Amino acid sequence: MAASPDYGETLAGRFRAEASYLVTKALRPVTLAVTRVRRESPGHGLTDRMPIAEAFSVSLQLRDQEKRELFLAGKSVSTRGYGARTTAIVDHETEPQAYLPTPFDTLHFYVSRAALDQIAEDNGARRIDTLTCERGVLDETVWHMGMALLPALGRPAEVSQLYADHQLLATHTYFACAFGGMQPAQPVRRGCLAAWQLRRVTDLMEADLSVDVTLFDLASACGLSVSYFARAFRQSTGQPPHQWLLAQRVARARALMLTPSLPLADVALACGFADQSHFTRVFKGLVGASPGLWRRSLLT
Repeated sequence: MAASPDYGETLAGRFRAEASYLVTKALRPVTLAVTRVRRESPGHGLTDRMPIAEAFSVSLQLRDQEKRELFLAGKSVSTRGYGARTTAIVDHETEPQAYLPTPFDTLHFYVSRAALDQIAEDNGARRIDTLTCERGVLDETVWHMGMALLPALGRPAEVSQLYADHQLLATHTYFACAFGGMQPAQPVRRGCLAAWQLRRVTDLMEADLSVDVTLFDLASACGLSVSYFARAFRQSTGQPPHQWLLAQRVARARALMLTPSLPLADVALACGFADQSHFTRVFKGLVGASPGLWRRSLLT
């Protein structure tokens, strides 16, 4: 039986550490994933060896890791520590394993070769042979992408599928360019969606705001690749799909709250929020006041 891919609970077990993660199939059926693994106490020891797989791990250190030792195929290849904010890459075909005597907090992006193949195809580029970078390199773009994901990893139940799709597609595309040398065969097209395409996807999203639609579903409705659709939608509306959808959910919530007897918890669920607290955070962020305060202001 084939081993489970090294992300999510499988990676948590291999590191014997606390973990949170996001997993999407934005490039269906290919999986994109990021897992945060952390341990506050020292003396973790040796991680389990990753089985051979056609994938890479791009890791981002969220804290200084003074001591560690990297093994590939059972052989020690590095004993240097990694600083906070730094990035490293391991190829799962080398059966990576690490000795971790000090506390750690790391984001691991699971990047399969199948994902890289599809990203290259969508961008009209040549196939990417490998991902590589100097171990412990400081890449500001990877750092900022990681920081953008931390709030979502802190509350994964509240993350919309569109947001996860958008963020992980962006990280993987950046890895393909920065660490895989991907160069589109021609300049990336920046065209807008046709009027019928924009109408179709906005109708699809607005038909039932409680449904967690995916980037793949929207792109398929337009007959476009996921990568091109995401760019074209933003060019057409000025927003990525997940932000546009959040704005519609808040607008719908405001309309529902005009009925004073309707509980805020029911409004939250009807508009696609995980719960009332999630609804409150998003609403306050976009409107500038909590739902309860906004509703009371209408009655005074």
